[in-house]
Amino acid sequence: MRETLGTLDIPVRYRAFNVGEVPGLPYLLYYTTDNQGTLKADNHNYAKVYNLTLELYSEEKDLELEEKLEALLDMNNIEYDTFESYLDTESMYEVAYDITI
Repeated sequence: MRETLGTLDIPVRYRAFNVGEVPGLPYLLYYTTDNQGTLKADNHNYAKVYNLTLELYSEEKDLELEEKLEALLDMNNIEYDTFESYLDTESMYEVAYDITI
């Protein structure tokens, strides 16, 4: 996943950046959520399932970057739901993508 997200040419990190290493905006965080599991049938595990959240942070609403990320997800046949919020205390936008792969 990180390799795929790296094609966006913005900093990408799993879960969080280390203290003192947070880059300038925009950047992207991703992490697993909920339980991971497997698709099963006929007493076999056919595929692992990962529930992930991608969080895109930007100083201003960046439709072009969001469209680029969504095109990347679409190109890789990854379904997603999006949620947006403005973080007053951080003065930045967050667009979260919930995905299952």
